[in-house]
Amino acid sequence: MRDHPKLLGNDFARRWDRRGPADGPDRPRVLIEEPDIAEAFGCWCLLADNGYEVSWCPGPVGPPTRVCPLVATGHCGLVQHADVVVSSLGLHREASRMVVAALRRRHPETPLVVQSPQQSLVVQQAPRFEESWGAVPMPVSCRTLLDSVALALAGPVGAPHGDRTVGC
Repeated sequence: MRDHPKLLGNDFARRWDRRGPADGPDRPRVLIEEPDIAEAFGCWCLLADNGYEVSWCPGPVGPPTRVCPLVATGHCGLVQHADVVVSSLGLHREASRMVVAALRRRHPETPLVVQSPQQSLVVQQAPRFEESWGAVPMPVSCRTLLDSVALALAGPVGAPHGDRTVGC
């Protein structure tokens, strides 16, 4: 009998030592979607040290292969509790595009920062997600990541929360 891939949806960083100021209601919550643990830890430390409450999901890319609960069931507690999502899953993978599409469809009010190494992929995928996209080469700098998250949270003046998709 073949095992089904496990569902994601748990904070993979939950056992990491907490950094930054004590948790509080004023700390914006950032979900990092990043398959590489070293990259995720670097982003997690940077954001936590700059006043964000951070959680991490490695996404559906394995091994082992995992299933995104947002794609499979339409619900993910990590996304539901995030004030902004930073996705570095890679738009060149169909599984990753499905995650980003499900995020935009199920949680259009949640700002999204997409990191992509190729501007052409972002432009190519923009109609699928019905959002405006932009990109700068990866890896992003510390300042670019912090600025992108702050911009996504602030959003354009007068724009509804769901129009805050930022590429970096």
